Amino acid sequence: MSDPTVERVEAIGMEAPLEEPFGYAQAWVETRTATLVRVETSDGTVGWGECWGPVEGTRQVVESVLAPHVVGEDPREVERLYDRLYDVGRATYQTVVPLPAISGIDLALWDLAGKLRGESTSTLLGGARREAVRPYATGHYFPKVEDVEAVYEKVVGEARENAEALGAVKLKTGLALLGYGPEEDVELVRRVREAVGPAVTVMVDANYAYDRTDARRVGRALEDEGVHWFEEPVAPEDLDGYARLSETLDVPIAGGECHTPSEFDRLFETGGLDVAQPDVCIVGGLTPARRIARRAHDNGVPLVPHVWGTPVALAASLQLIATLPGDPWLEFDRSLNPLREELCARPFAPDGDGLVAVPGGPGLGIELDEAAIERYRAE
Repeated sequence: MSDPTVERVEAIGMEAPLEEPFGYAQAWVETRTATLVRVETSDGTVGWGECWGPVEGTRQVVESVLAPHVVGEDPREVERLYDRLYDVGRATYQTVVPLPAISGIDLALWDLAGKLRGESTSTLLGGARREAVRPYATGHYFPKVEDVEAVYEKVVGEARENAEALGAVKLKTGLALLGYGPEEDVELVRRVREAVGPAVTVMVDANYAYDRTDARRVGRALEDEGVHWFEEPVAPEDLDGYARLSETLDVPIAGGECHTPSEFDRLFETGGLDVAQPDVCIVGGLTPARRIARRAHDNGVPLVPHVWGTPVALAASLQLIATLPGDPWLEFDRSLNPLREELCARPFAPDGDGLVAVPGGPGLGIELDEAAIERYRAE
């Protein structure tokens, strides 16, 4: 019997409207979206991936631009196919490479490679160092209200609950979305710190809300609150700003969800990151994420993947985290997302020790609920 080859690539848009919108520095979130990528081989094996970004456009790029270059290929040759897709993307767009679209195919190929070999993706990535990972709670977004005191009350209450459950929380700043400024951002962090106590790990994510001056001012205040890291303080394009802030602030600087592999190279060269945060659904998949992890380790920088998607994103991130040295974190999104909770029969959840298990089955180790996929399929 001949070896299986890729027979079909399908991009599936997913949409889940939210009853209660929430905000962060750059926008209001009213619908949770994702584009899943389903890759099927000639023997009927199916692998799943996920793309960040809008369904419109992403679906077409996956199926029309990228898929023809993997159909007929051996899905186990993942890294060779990633390099081909990167070259195709660059030749097609010239000024940019559609990395989020490539991510979906790359993840699906790693899932397939593991299933075809009967091994977990973490084994294929070099071997798992752990079976479970410590999570920190992401959430604490802004409600759509006018009174800043109502924002404080909502965020502090949520942070207190997450702190009790996990012992680590990541807050959002950037209240300019509601007409406030850095002073109110700092007050929000101060109130959360007071509510959760000094033993809880607190991270802060600005989602590039500030210029360098305000970022430095806020960063100084975060040092006084014992913040574990200050994430995306300035615009992703301001690579020099990352380096300057990392040099001048004592609070560690984190970032990476908006950065390309080559930008990570530059950030490592300049010392612009104290914590590297590639997202496997954005940066091109597990192939470049693993390469970034190696460069991060060589530069003494811990890697903590950004995670904000469906069970596919969570499973793929856990497979990568399982291979990392040290004691890495899992970003564990607690904000509203029906796609995260319903696409898998057994949603990810902390165990009795507060850890999240790395899926142990072949490939990414999850099985998706086809009925739920159809329920949330975008037109």
